[in-house]
Amino acid sequence: MILPHKHFRDTKRLVSKIGAKKISDWLLKEGYYAEQYILPPCFSVDNFKIKRGPYYKIKKGKKRNDYFPTTADLINVSFPKSQLTDRTFGIVEPKIYHDIVWHLKKHWDKVVNHLFHKDNKISSYSFPIPITKRAESKLGTLRAGRLIYEFIEMAENDLVAEAHNFKYQIKTDVKNFYPTVYTHSIAWALHTKPVARSDRFKYLRLGTLLDKLVQNANDGCTNGLPIGPVTSDLISEIILASIDRECSKQIRNKRINCIGVRFKDDYRFLCNSKTDGETILKILQEQMRFFNLSLNEGKSDLKELPEGLFRPWTSEFQKISLRYRKTISYKRFEIALLTVLQIDQNNPDTGVIDKFLSELITKDYKLKLSLKGKDFQKAFSLLLLLKERRSKAFPQILAIIELLIHKIDDKLLKRSIISSIRKILYKKLSNSTGNQYDLIWLCYLIKSNGLFKIKWPKKIYSEFIRSIKENKQTYFNSESDIILFKKIGLPGTNKELVRHLALFPRD
Repeated sequence: MILPHKHFRDTKRLVSKIGAKKISDWLLKEGYYAEQYILPPCFSVDNFKIKRGPYYKIKKGKKRNDYFPTTADLINVSFPKSQLTDRTFGIVEPKIYHDIVWHLKKHWDKVVNHLFHKDNKISSYSFPIPITKRAESKLGTLRAGRLIYEFIEMAENDLVAEAHNFKYQIKTDVKNFYPTVYTHSIAWALHTKPVARSDRFKYLRLGTLLDKLVQNANDGCTNGLPIGPVTSDLISEIILASIDRECSKQIRNKRINCIGVRFKDDYRFLCNSKTDGETILKILQEQMRFFNLSLNEGKSDLKELPEGLFRPWTSEFQKISLRYRKTISYKRFEIALLTVLQIDQNNPDTGVIDKFLSELITKDYKLKLSLKGKDFQKAFSLLLLLKERRSKAFPQILAIIELLIHKIDDKLLKRSIISSIRKILYKKLSNSTGNQYDLIWLCYLIKSNGLFKIKWPKKIYSEFIRSIKENKQTYFNSESDIILFKKIGLPGTNKELVRHLALFPRD
């Protein structure tokens, strides 16, 4: 069997072994917030349980039904996608989020059959709930780690193993996917357009209910899925699975021999001619238009194999990789870091800096760096320079700095590094709105380790920063039993950033 097809079937088998109740419990506790690298560990969920019924009931009428979930705004945190652009993650009002989960649970078998339909020949590698062959009836807690594994399994294992049977590879993705999703298309994907339109004011079907709940979670907007919650990832899979199935049908009717895979909204196909590749892209684009979506022309390409199979920077990185070193001297660290900066300059917006940072940590979350005296200050400085190159890596950098601080015995040296952190903090606090993401992580690091007492500005506009300041949940408090914030304890009692992020290699 073709490896991507086998992966697709294995994923369905593993999903089918997990009951809907277990799935819904995980979605409420582990899937409410965005992945671990968006918010620090104090933003965690407790006592969020599935109820017997939804918060918002459907009121039946003679000609139409009334369904009025509360209308709420998302609480947003901007995440630096690159030096010039941000990606905004949204936190959903909890009663709306609960009802999205409740309805998914009620119709879970239908959702699974839709996602893994037998006629779908484009294999998805982005099921967002952490299933594993190691414990087939259990769910894990790590989202980011599993998805990184799935992407590598798709792009660097399964496609490579099948590539010898083909001559070309196509790569493309959906332009600005999450922000442009039309909420009515959720029902189109599950029930077809005619059925969805007939159900628009009856609310008898899952897609119509999800459409309304997603709208009202985002202040009534019919465009955009909140980025971050796992429910959004599941809904995006519902939409894309429908596109995949129709594309599979048309590719089969045209007798095109190919393999298609998808990771979130990133598509890859192996085929045997440029004509076949161009036809596949046209089919995909046509189906995207049906759902008010479009392909990203700037990221669509057709290359002759083996070009494009591997990330171009991996071979260069392997020459300086620190993965198998038990300890790393400062000099070795410096040489590797400078090479990483050069690779990143030649291959911007890749994961090379993240990969480098992950290799500074052992399997048991210890720092490999062996430093003395001024080496600590130099390592601290170079790590912060990496942040200037890749803003997204700031949580990982702070996780390593936290371990660095714990290793310093010299009080004067420790005081000097803490003084530098203080300067960074107050510089960022002078523009708290523009530095929200950095400040959330920096304030947690300072407060959880008791580095110094923060002098807070009078006005703080970010609910996340305000919650850290007041050490309590300052948002979505209408349901007192749903806990969305874990109080930061005394130094030594809080979760280390390196353990929270769980992006570092464990094998």
